[in-house]
Amino acid sequence: MGDMMILTDHEVKTCLVYVLTPILQKYSIEIKEAHLAIHDVIELNAIVAYQDRIIDLATTFTIGYKDHKLCFDNMKGKVEYLFLQLNVVSVLQQLIHDDHFVVHNNSCYYKIDLPIQELTIEDEHLCISLKE
Repeated sequence: MGDMMILTDHEVKTCLVYVLTPILQKYSIEIKEAHLAIHDVIELNAIVAYQDRIIDLATTFTIGYKDHKLCFDNMKGKVEYLFLQLNVVSVLQQLIHDDHFVVHNNSCYYKIDLPIQELTIEDEHLCISLKE
């Protein structure tokens, strides 16, 4: 196995916001505020703006990397928009139309080539095993 990187919740949040911002901008969604915590799962709470409306997002998921796909598995949560409370996975499936993005059951997969062997959550940190 290659080198190991260990990221804190703040570092994971910074990386996710960096990766998600250009994808969300294509759909006129702007991240206003985000909070992320790592426990047995990753907990993400965010406030985003869409069509001048504020949307609250609360979700939990595990994260992995397999077959050249970044995997957001076991997603649970909701999106609150106006008076609606919607399932986060359903919203992502209906909103994002990208050949690299696939939703299956309660998981989202984003095809991207990264030098990653494995992603795991250990001791409230994200551990990244890099390929040699």
